[in-house]
Amino acid sequence: MNQKNNLIPYLSIGAIIVTALISGYIILKPNDQTGNQTQNANGLAPIVNGKQVIQMTVKAVSYSPNFFKVKAGVPVRWEITSSGQPGCASGAIFSSILPNGSVYLNPNQGQVTLAEFTPQSPGTYRFSCSMNMAKGTIEVAN
Repeated sequence: MNQKNNLIPYLSIGAIIVTALISGYIILKPNDQTGNQTQNANGLAPIVNGKQVIQMTVKAVSYSPNFFKVKAGVPVRWEITSSGQPGCASGAIFSSILPNGSVYLNPNQGQVTLAEFTPQSPGTYRFSCSMNMAKGTIEVAN
């Protein structure tokens, strides 16, 4: 009887850990649509109709992918797709590379918000949610 009582806490902790792992995977799992961002031989975003196109999916607390490389002086079309998951990342994106410093997102699943800008100066530009929990980087090359 004593061994059964000692086993219950371990089973409970194991169940909690398994639940946490499954929940984390569901929230943060890669999205096949945007997980493999197309790039050219230099690692730069592809150019479509004269604009560099970068695509990203917003999840509850992350961006996928969260790194892009673009060329200075060439317009960028940033296509931001909502996963529909509520969280701080799904409200807005803030970055000094954006013309107004931010872009407000449509939180409905599958909806695409567009942000267009032309990076002028090479460098590393960070973007994040309002709480700075979800983060990403746009590297601007010469």
